[in-house]
Amino acid sequence: MARLRTPAGHSLEPATTSFAVREMQAAYIDPPGGITAHPDVLEVVLRTMDEVLSEVMHQAEHDEALSPQQQGELIGGVQLGQTLAVALRGYAADPTAERLEMVNDLTVTLAQRHVLGNFMMARLPAINAASVLREMTPVPLLEVEFNQATRVVLDAHDQDVGETALLRLTWAGYRAPGLPKNPWAPSRAELTPRPTMDPTRFGWDQELKAIARSPHPAERHAALLLLHINGRDRAENLPLVQVLDQTSVLLYDLQRLARRERNAFPALDQLMTVHDGLAAELGHPDLSMTRRHKRSAAEPHTHDRTAQRLLRALRYERHRTATAAEQGQQARLWEALNQLEQELQAGMTPDQDEALKVRLLLLGLQGLTSTYRAPGMNLPVMVQLAAQVSGLDPLWAWQRTQPGDADAPVLRELLAALEDSLFLTALQRSPDWPAWAPRIRRSVTLAAGHLLATVRRRGLRLPDQTFLETWFATFGPLRATPLTHHELEAADRERTALILETHGALQTLLKPSDGLPESVVEALEPVRTSTPAAPEPAAVQPLPAALPHIQAARDLLRGRRMVLLGGVPSPHHHAALVEALALEDLDWIGSDQYAHGTHAQSHIRPGTALVVLAIRWMAHAHNTLRDVARERGVPYVMHPGGLSPSSVAWQILQQASRQLAPDRPAF
Repeated sequence: MARLRTPAGHSLEPATTSFAVREMQAAYIDPPGGITAHPDVLEVVLRTMDEVLSEVMHQAEHDEALSPQQQGELIGGVQLGQTLAVALRGYAADPTAERLEMVNDLTVTLAQRHVLGNFMMARLPAINAASVLREMTPVPLLEVEFNQATRVVLDAHDQDVGETALLRLTWAGYRAPGLPKNPWAPSRAELTPRPTMDPTRFGWDQELKAIARSPHPAERHAALLLLHINGRDRAENLPLVQVLDQTSVLLYDLQRLARRERNAFPALDQLMTVHDGLAAELGHPDLSMTRRHKRSAAEPHTHDRTAQRLLRALRYERHRTATAAEQGQQARLWEALNQLEQELQAGMTPDQDEALKVRLLLLGLQGLTSTYRAPGMNLPVMVQLAAQVSGLDPLWAWQRTQPGDADAPVLRELLAALEDSLFLTALQRSPDWPAWAPRIRRSVTLAAGHLLATVRRRGLRLPDQTFLETWFATFGPLRATPLTHHELEAADRERTALILETHGALQTLLKPSDGLPESVVEALEPVRTSTPAAPEPAAVQPLPAALPHIQAARDLLRGRRMVLLGGVPSPHHHAALVEALALEDLDWIGSDQYAHGTHAQSHIRPGTALVVLAIRWMAHAHNTLRDVARERGVPYVMHPGGLSPSSVAWQILQQASRQLAPDRPAF
């Protein structure tokens, strides 16, 4: 069953999770000091939580429509919800900073799994504002930490939690870990990122690791934070500007404290040198937190709790699984890539299908504005791929469009709205198109005009903006100014109405593989959390040898050696690629032959000109070969499609044509 979404792209929860909490969230006003400062109010909230958790247990046991993953999420939500209830009682009785951390982190983790967490998230600002800390950014817990977190909360609770709570936790699978481990106090090893592979930063890596063993907590924290920036070539999607900013605040206060007591922080000068060097490598980004802190009259301190929580947040980002929004974005990109693959196999390119080119641009921009980026840091594979196939600069406006910045959420929302409107144009294949055409065209022009005008007003310019302006103008005149608030609401309502009216026609018209954009409705089949399986290799269809993109790739690779990882090697596909690209040698490693990178070094030997990673078959197993290629300076291509010469040649040109220039020697 398809699930509708709001114009802003948020899920409309199904009826099975619409409890009384939803009404409370709309009408509830927190008392001064928050619910934990008022025992009678807290009891009402806890009773409501108890009712909701009982209903969730019933749903998990009896709803046969749930997938195993959905059932597991509900069960985990019960454990988190019950643990949070115990933590709230504990904090109300003894409002310490440690208990406040537990309440915040359990709440944000529950919000990832159930609407009950959203209601409790709305209670946090009042609770935090009345605390000794005033404010706190919650850090989610990893699933492997759930049992340890429950044990810590139960051990810290001075009163009997009650038989019902213990039975509920047991039902949810909680068993007290034999070896207690506090998720709120991870070890130094757990907070240390992977080391850089860039030889120019090996020295800093060694210095920082030595300082990370300092007896001074502030020096340890600063060193661990800087290690994340130094090792960014082995990381992805980390808020490095925020890390640099927070470290700058920390070091600034350590300098002030050092003036009062000489030799208080012996490694401070080393830390400042590395910090300044890393800031220069990132292009001296604007450190707004540091500017505000220097203007304030706050007393200097060591920021131990703030730094520790940021390090925990970075650890969470390194190990978490993809969110539902990220999975939906990947599913939409795979659908566009499947369409691209079909056209490439037919000898067409996106330049010949401007509608596909526009869709790839929109998806690429959504990926970039949803991802933390910085010079030298990896992009998630699918975001990198979206940028490469659409010809986007991965660092386009990166300092202005970080996920936490003001511009990024606005752009993501407007890009999603435009994609929704544009998707409705698939009805051009329907006999009812004449009846819908005027409204759909107007929806497209309003969304496109509003996006382009908003971008101009914010002092930005989209990649290929002239092309986008020209293409969208074919639907009708575009606005020169952004929509007003009321106009935007009206446009959202009209787009939602169109979605509802045309949903049945779209389901009939489109094949399941076409997929609907996540912000319109869920895909007709469940969103895949893994790379979609490719069809069995078919016989290579003959294409004109003079196709421009095949000829251009041949000119770059003539007489050279290429490594291909993924798929099932077959003689006719092997021969077709060698002939089409005029290769001297093609080292094709099948998916079942690749021992997770064990032999990567032996495959990328001297004379290798290019590595092609067929990510459709290899998921994340290609990372080692990619890292070896990067280390040895061998160009690599992330190839999402089938292995026809046309498809491989186009991706080579799109991703590696500059590196394969004739004057560039092979490894």
